[in-house]
Amino acid sequence: EFRKEKENEIKRNKLMKLASLCKLKILPQFVFRNSHPAIFGVKVEGGVAKRGIELINQDGEEVAKIKALQSEGKGIEEAKKEQEVAISLPGITFDRQLKDVEFLYSNIGEAQYREFKANKALLSQEEIKVLQEIAQIKRKKKATWGV
Repeated sequence: EFRKEKENEIKRNKLMKLASLCKLKILPQFVFRNSHPAIFGVKVEGGVAKRGIELINQDGEEVAKIKALQSEGKGIEEAKKEQEVAISLPGITFDRQLKDVEFLYSNIGEAQYREFKANKALLSQEEIKVLQEIAQIKRKKKATWGV
């Protein structure tokens, strides 16, 4: 039993190194800087937000990579579900590109999606839900994405 749990934990860690799934709700009342880089508040709705994750909006358009995460004035490596943190995104202007956007998602490739799907047993229910939402967004542009 212990060995099986340990194997699943190792597989899960390998899977999460591929890419991190996350869904972020933008908190428009917390815009600290509009650009260079844009710094604003988000709430992690699902998955884990980490530095370096490429984000897309709900239309599937690439936004930017997370440059840094901060919680209560301190830099952090990752933010888990329900955490409210500030993120900085270089190369965008909040008012122009994110003003009407409610959610941001991690941008994963088709191969990574298939890998997550093949190892669905290792994911939590909310991670599976985020994965399905990302797939729906990607399929707006390409109907056979991830199939």
